[in-house]
Amino acid sequence: MNLLKSLFANKVSRTIFLGIAGYLVLYFVYARIVRGNNASPLITKPGSVIFKPADAVFGRASMDASEGAPLLGSNLEGAGDGLSQNPQSVEAFKVEQRMMSPNIDVSGLVDFENKADMFSKIGGRLEKIFVKEGEEVSQGQKVFQVESLQMELELMKQQATLEASRSQARLAREKWEKAKMNVYGLVQEREKSQAIFEKAKEELEKARATFLAIEEVYKVGGLSKEEFEMAKLGLTTKETAYGVAKRDMEIRSIGLTDEDIAQNGFMVPRSKEEKLNLLKEINTKIEKAEYEAAEGVCRSHEAQVNSTKTMLKEAVIYSPMKGVVAKKYKTEGELLTGPGGNQAVLTIINIDKVYAVFNITETESTILKKGMRVDFSADVFPGSKFSGKIVLVSPLVDQKAHTVEVKALVENVGRKLKPGMFIRANIVLGEPVPTIILPAVAVLANEGDKSSVFVVKDGRSYSVEVKAGKKYGEDIEILQGLKQNDIVLLEKLSQLRDGMLVVPAFNR
Repeated sequence: MNLLKSLFANKVSRTIFLGIAGYLVLYFVYARIVRGNNASPLITKPGSVIFKPADAVFGRASMDASEGAPLLGSNLEGAGDGLSQNPQSVEAFKVEQRMMSPNIDVSGLVDFENKADMFSKIGGRLEKIFVKEGEEVSQGQKVFQVESLQMELELMKQQATLEASRSQARLAREKWEKAKMNVYGLVQEREKSQAIFEKAKEELEKARATFLAIEEVYKVGGLSKEEFEMAKLGLTTKETAYGVAKRDMEIRSIGLTDEDIAQNGFMVPRSKEEKLNLLKEINTKIEKAEYEAAEGVCRSHEAQVNSTKTMLKEAVIYSPMKGVVAKKYKTEGELLTGPGGNQAVLTIINIDKVYAVFNITETESTILKKGMRVDFSADVFPGSKFSGKIVLVSPLVDQKAHTVEVKALVENVGRKLKPGMFIRANIVLGEPVPTIILPAVAVLANEGDKSSVFVVKDGRSYSVEVKAGKKYGEDIEILQGLKQNDIVLLEKLSQLRDGMLVVPAFNR
């Protein structure tokens, strides 16, 4: 008693004694919690470190209650070994590396490769639909027809108008050709009048010379006045004839001279034939314009006829490809309004090949390339596997989701895959590499993104921090922290602590 009094009298000794007593009380509480087999790792992990000295003295606090071991066993045999007593049998897994290809798992949808919405280019009543939904069609097969009676009547009117305009064009051409022939006649008349003019000029000059001689003789009295007046009258007649010939030549030369050719912007040719051709062109401009106008009207009517004929061909619609009628939107007898917002009559799709379409992150998209293999499954076909090759990695990134669309072309054997089906895809990114795969139950999630497992070393369990990767069903990839032949424990993880004796049981 005196010793205890002296200990409590000393402040330092009292503090040490109370600390030891409090530590032991906490240890007993901790041991009772652990013995209940439902303690959280947040308690057992720090507790195994804090109360390790007490465990060494009083025995294993975490011994499985089912084994009947006392918490603070009064039998202290082997107490110095602490954790070395009564090893537990725990299911274990021996780490082995598997050859696995790096890949991406993603979900998506099946989409068609080719699709054609069949419209009518003309308005009218839908007269006949030749196919049914779900029916296979071949390229060039007739699928529906629009009533065309009104257009056929219109075509008849247009053809009659075309014939009338063609007649007008032929008439205008004949007038033009006749005008050109008239020009040739005018040229001939001009040359004739020019010859008459030249002759009249020559005769006038002779008459003047004769009159001058007669006048001289008359002046000296060699001729009578009557003879002189007769000579003067003859000169006057020649002058009149000359004037008439000159005016006639001038009239007939209008539009036929070299000056006329130059005024119309042409070089005066040396050849008589070329000059004649130019004169024909210059002097038949009106007739030529009339002919060209008639030809323009004729071409306009011809275009209308051809347009109507083309539209009549569009009254019967043919399939542009081989495929299946996916949907029919109209029924026979409905009125179609033609192009410009009119709903399709039916839709044809080709599903001999389909696209597996899915979205991946923009980071993963930098790895993908055309030609990579895509393996996938469809929920509606459990156990069936499909594969295709990437044909498109979209150059655009969805700004909201930050994803990139990827398409893989798939041979749709038996047409099992249908557009809209949900699929789960696996994209192989490269050659197989050694990979550590564990049962996911072995991995404990710690704070943050850290994980840990219990491994066996020298018959004891130890917690090891690992870096987990992708999940594969009930398994998980381990990127760091383990190596080949490590032994990982799979059960009783909440009861395990560093240094605990265990016996690995390999049941897998």
